[in-house]
Amino acid sequence: MRLEWMVHARQRLDERGISESLVQKTVREPQQVIGHGAHRIFQTRFVDSKRKKEYLVRVFAEVRRDAVVIRSVYRTSKVHKYWRPE
Repeated sequence: MRLEWMVHARQRLDERGISESLVQKTVREPQQVIGHGAHRIFQTRFVDSKRKKEYLVRVFAEVRRDAVVIRSVYRTSKVHKYWRPE
């Protein structure tokens, strides 16, 4: 699946120090997907080795027939607030 980036999403990567590869992996191999239809939130939990703390990467995207358009992305330490039990 092809990924397209909104300018806003690229800016958030730089501002928040999130790697493009982490976002790509989160979209292609999400641990959790929230939402139905075209608008979805892809989520992946990970541990920051420097801080030794668990974080959640949330990627807000629009799923189209030919691509996934990444609209925004952020990292949060509030994993329990956003993680949905399965």
